Amino acid sequence: MEKKTILLVEDDGMMRDLLKEVLGRQYNVLGAASCSEAIDQRKEHIALALIDYSLPDGSGLEILKALREVKPQLPVIMMTAYSTENLAIQAFRSGVTDYLKKPFAIAYLTGKLSEILEGKKKGEETESTGSSNVFIMDCIAAFIEENSAKDLRRDELAKRARMDKYKFSKVFNERFGQGMKSYLNAIRTKKAAELLRSQDLSVAEIAFSVGYGSVPHFCRVFREAYGLSPKEHMEKGLSI
Repeated sequence: MEKKTILLVEDDGMMRDLLKEVLGRQYNVLGAASCSEAIDQRKEHIALALIDYSLPDGSGLEILKALREVKPQLPVIMMTAYSTENLAIQAFRSGVTDYLKKPFAIAYLTGKLSEILEGKKKGEETESTGSSNVFIMDCIAAFIEENSAKDLRRDELAKRARMDKYKFSKVFNERFGQGMKSYLNAIRTKKAAELLRSQDLSVAEIAFSVGYGSVPHFCRVFREAYGLSPKEHMEKGLSI
């Protein structure tokens, strides 16, 4: 099935990049950092617009008005870090489909998109993350999940989060209760356990497919996680 396209208008480069990475798993994402860039793309074949309210050259409501001229029924979600009751009322009177206060939870946003674009109602998710660091770490976690088989390094992830490696480690631990390597190993071993039960592959093939360059290292990490060697897990067909 062809991916639907979203217009993402956000002037914060880090937030725009993180959102593009997360949403890009399911949608094509067109990025814009200003009103003028967004308006230039209003005639593109887009299924939804996700627009920041405050932009360097105007407000998201100006983009909404321009979009409505060519796409009267286009779903639009407005984002803002300066949420007030009056602003929310103004946004809804202008015809937005939904309104999100930053920083919001990634799961809440993806649930909204799925509901609007695909008619799929997901479980209730908390809207607010409580802090921008939580939002950033959730985006990093989504990136790790998507790229867990690759050679992921703390320095590279810290750079992606626009943090030095020490602050990244501290914030990651606060969010997930474990370090990045432990978090990555948990994802990899879970995927390996699924493959061991359902695929006709050797232990070595599975180790390499989930991201380990050494079979002994994979076996050691797997035993620490499940109390069994990969071969024992395969033979017994245990559930996770």
